[in-house]
Amino acid sequence: MSTRTVQADRDTCVGSGWCVNLAAGAFSLDATGKVVVEDPEAVRAEDLLEAEDSCPVSAISVELGFVPESE
Repeated sequence: MSTRTVQADRDTCVGSGWCVNLAAGAFSLDATGKVVVEDPEAVRAEDLLEAEDSCPVSAISVELGFVPESE
């Protein structure tokens, strides 16, 4: 099973919208134009990482992991 931890620093966010364009469903912008983490499972892990890399102010943090299934 994979794990996804996604955080957004709303104080740093400048509202460029790249995260929403690259990973719609995982991110949205609120009425003030700041990022909101919605559902990281709604998109591919690659899309989350691209959104993280594309943020011009590094306001998004993505950690991907793997938890082995117990027998």
